[in-house]
Amino acid sequence: MVREAITSRTRRKFIKSAGVAGTVALAGCAGNSDNSGGSGSGGGDGDSSDGGSSGNTRSESYELTFWELFSGGEGPIMESIVNKFNEEQPLDTDAEVTINRQRTPWNEYYNKLFTALSGGEAPDMAVMHAAYLRAWDGGIDAIGSYADTASIKGDYTESHWDLVTVNDNVNALPMDMHPIGVYYNKDLFEQAGLDPESPPTNWEEFRQAGDAVVENTDAHAFTQSPYNDGFGSFRTWSSWVKQQGGSLYDDEWNPTFDSEAGMNIAQLFSDMTGDMGWAPATSEDTWGNNAFQNGTCAMAMNGTWYVAALSGVDDLNWGFFEPTVGPNKQQDKVWADGHSIVLPKKEGRSDAKSEIAAEVAHWMTTQNPSWGAEAGHLPAANSIYESDTFQNSPYYDKTLNKYVEMAEDGDYFYHPKVPNGDPNAQNWYTWLVDIWAQNSEPQAAIDSGIQTVSNGISE
Repeated sequence: MVREAITSRTRRKFIKSAGVAGTVALAGCAGNSDNSGGSGSGGGDGDSSDGGSSGNTRSESYELTFWELFSGGEGPIMESIVNKFNEEQPLDTDAEVTINRQRTPWNEYYNKLFTALSGGEAPDMAVMHAAYLRAWDGGIDAIGSYADTASIKGDYTESHWDLVTVNDNVNALPMDMHPIGVYYNKDLFEQAGLDPESPPTNWEEFRQAGDAVVENTDAHAFTQSPYNDGFGSFRTWSSWVKQQGGSLYDDEWNPTFDSEAGMNIAQLFSDMTGDMGWAPATSEDTWGNNAFQNGTCAMAMNGTWYVAALSGVDDLNWGFFEPTVGPNKQQDKVWADGHSIVLPKKEGRSDAKSEIAAEVAHWMTTQNPSWGAEAGHLPAANSIYESDTFQNSPYYDKTLNKYVEMAEDGDYFYHPKVPNGDPNAQNWYTWLVDIWAQNSEPQAAIDSGIQTVSNGISE
């Protein structure tokens, strides 16, 4: 198959869609882990040659550069998956295929990938959050150009397949889905007079639990994001807005969260650090994580990736409950995004090498239950859900079974794949931190947020 070359027209389209001059920054799973773990350098290979055959016949060896951004507990798991591939050579081919894994810190990753794509030095494979698949469409080759997607579609859950499909094109292969939930301290619940084995299931119970913690212990009740960051705050805020029946964008990608539901949850954020006294009015980026891990905050809203960070905390007796506890709830809706593997556009990469890369992506996303069992994510492959490795995961009864239940109930809404800009950018959502820190009134903050997001999409 002939891949679309990165013509000047394509590059102009990509640079426009990628946002403000490459200032794309991730604020998701990897960013909410410790910055340890992982290996390899963050740079590209500086070589657009094939590493194998330059034609359509597979040669004896291929080296595939693979960029990823995982840190904390996720980094070593991804490293083990790559090592397993290199050692076992699982593809049905005579060619020797080696993955050259190169990790870039999450806060540099998308900028570096943007620069590599713009300069014609992209990796052969890369991890990309599904929320970027529309805006970065001009910089990646649709996986369907090099894989028979009709024959492998059934290997993945329908919801994950939808996650990587943009305008009926399968742009990537899905690795996982990583929604959010509420992590809670069972010991603090008990100290507050609550049943530690019966966490809240609705707003009334959630409000009662938070008030009990404040009244009966010296701990804080809740953090909307352990890292008190804009995007982490958005995950919580948008979930509760959607639960009230609110919307985030209209069909033309105009932000619509300046609604009654949006205002209600903005006011709730203000009340939590105000009259309710659930948390300090602070913009300090580490207060929630430090407080939760130190046992001085009872509840924290965060994603699947948090289990990897909490697993290393001694004497933290934590549990988990579904985050469908927003006030005036009309529907169960929970924010979710997912990791995927893409084939960045790369001049000089042969069709044969691209097809090999697509096969590797398929193997990585379907044959590695450890990504769910150890990293805590919802795996994309159907077969993994029934595997002993997944069901015997130390996280299965704590978090994974509840995440699976929410998936089966259709509770997730995907992070919107905006056509331009960076939907994970911290500066799109700093107004939510301003509300939490009592630095801005809710209405003024929402007005600022509407303007900021509108500008980010239109630039």
